[in-house]
Amino acid sequence: MDIYSTYYMLAAVKELPPEHTFFKRRYFPTNETMDVFGTTKVLADYKEGSQRRAPFVLPRIGSVSVAREGFSTYELEPGNISISMPLTADQLKARGFGESLMSNLTPSDRARMLLIGDLQELSARISRTEEWLAVQTMLNNGCTMRHQTEVKDVYEDIPVKFYDGEDNPALFTPAAKWEHGTADKPGNWYADVCAMIKMLTSRGLPARELLVSTDVGEFLMEDPWILKMLDNRRVELGHIAPAELTDYVSELGVFNFKGRSLSILVSDGTFEDENGADTPYIPGGSVIVTAPICGKGLYGGVTQLENDGNIYTYAGTRVPQHIFTVRPPVKETQLTAKPLFVPARKSPWTTAKNVFD
Repeated sequence: MDIYSTYYMLAAVKELPPEHTFFKRRYFPTNETMDVFGTTKVLADYKEGSQRRAPFVLPRIGSVSVAREGFSTYELEPGNISISMPLTADQLKARGFGESLMSNLTPSDRARMLLIGDLQELSARISRTEEWLAVQTMLNNGCTMRHQTEVKDVYEDIPVKFYDGEDNPALFTPAAKWEHGTADKPGNWYADVCAMIKMLTSRGLPARELLVSTDVGEFLMEDPWILKMLDNRRVELGHIAPAELTDYVSELGVFNFKGRSLSILVSDGTFEDENGADTPYIPGGSVIVTAPICGKGLYGGVTQLENDGNIYTYAGTRVPQHIFTVRPPVKETQLTAKPLFVPARKSPWTTAKNVFD
C-alpha cells in the first residue's frame, strides 16, 4: 500500500484525534455533510432576526396571510491555508523523537510514524489559524485573510464582511472608557453590556455569553459592585463558579444583566504569529456578546495536481498531499484547508473594542 497516496492520507487524517479547539467548536461547528463543499466556493445562507408578532383576527375573516421570512444566499470563496513539512532520507534512518535507543524500526516503519506525526502537527497549526479566524469573524463581523504571495514577506489581503454598507451594525462603541463604580452603583460598563445585549434581543437573537479578553475579565472580577452583589449570595444576581472549559478559556460564572443571565467567559489563549510574536486570540479590551452555535464553519474544495498528472478536487476539512522532488531528494507532506466561518443569522453577535481607551 502506498502510504503517500492522497486517498490513504485522507483516511489517516480522518483518524487523527480531534484538536482541542474552543471558539470554532463552540460558535462555528461544521456539519460534515452540509458544510463541506466539493467546489472552490461555498454557499452561505442566513436570515434576518425578527420579532414580528401574529395579529388578532375576527373569526369570520378566517386568517391573515403572512410572508415567510426571507433569507440571503452568498457565494463566497474561503481562504486557503496550505503548509508542508519536509522528510529527507536521513530522517528515515535516524531515531525519531520518543523512539527507543534499541529500536528495530525499518525506514518504512519510521516513514509511517513520521507521516502520522507530521499530519498531526500540520493539522494543529491549521486549527490555531481557525481559532483566530473564528474570533476575528465575531469581532469584525467579517475577517481579513492575509495570504502569503510568491515573494517572501509579501502578502495579499482578502477581506470578507457579513454586512452591507460601510458601518458594522454589530459594533458597539462605548461613550467613555470603562471604569469601576462603587459598591452601591455599577460603573459605566454595566449599562454598556446591557445595551449590547439589547442590540441582539431586540432582533430576536439570543444573548447567553459574555466573551472577554484577559484584562476585561480581571476588571470584572475586581469591580466593587459585582463583588458586593455576589457577596449577598442572592441567586437572582448571579454567582461566581470558576470552571476551565479548555486550556485557554475559563468560565468565571453567571451574572444577571437586567434580567438576562450571561455566562462570563475569559480567554487567555495565545498563538505565535508570522513574526514569531506571542499574540492573544482575543485582543486586550475586547468584549463579545453572543450565544453558542451563532454561526457555522464552511469548507471549500481543494484542487490538487496529483502524481498521475491529473487534477482532482477533494472535499474535506483537511486535504493532504505528498510532494516529491528529485534534486534535492526530499519528500513533503502537505496539508491544506479552505475554511470560512459565517454567521447563522445577520449579526448574531455584538462586539466592543478597546473599552479601556
